[in-house]
Amino acid sequence: MALHQPRCYFMLNDGFAESQEAVFERPTMNMKNHLKPLLIRAKVEGVTVNKVLVDCGATVNIMPHHILKKIGKYDTDIRSNNVVLSDYGGKTKSTMGVIMVNITVGSVTRLTLFIVIDAKPSYNLLLGREWLHGVVVVPSSTHQRLVIWREDGVAENIEADQGYLWPT
Repeated sequence: MALHQPRCYFMLNDGFAESQEAVFERPTMNMKNHLKPLLIRAKVEGVTVNKVLVDCGATVNIMPHHILKKIGKYDTDIRSNNVVLSDYGGKTKSTMGVIMVNITVGSVTRLTLFIVIDAKPSYNLLLGREWLHGVVVVPSSTHQRLVIWREDGVAENIEADQGYLWPT
């Protein structure tokens, strides 16, 4: 059996295809930064919460039920809804309802709608595109930081929470 040699193919501006041998080097630790989830710390209703996952692929913000008590809220604060979530595997699950809370990241505070779920995920909160776009945040998992554009035009850098080591 012949050895397979990977090749990269690309089209040049003049319409001709060119190829060259593809070389894949073992990634260094710096090259692996973009594989780590972007976890930050935030304040929810004035209470510090760690392991806040910033997820550009999520359309909604998610709060696991066990966080309610930590931030001084109760089941009676949850408003019922008929939202059904679908995970990345396509499985659907009903939710407990929604709750509006103030979340502070850096110097920016925003009243944010969270969908409350009865699950124990590996994060304490998930901030999705709704929050990212509403606050005007540029997330970078490669650089392990957020850039928040404040109303005064200043860019604020928020570094990832390095105190938490994600299991590898």
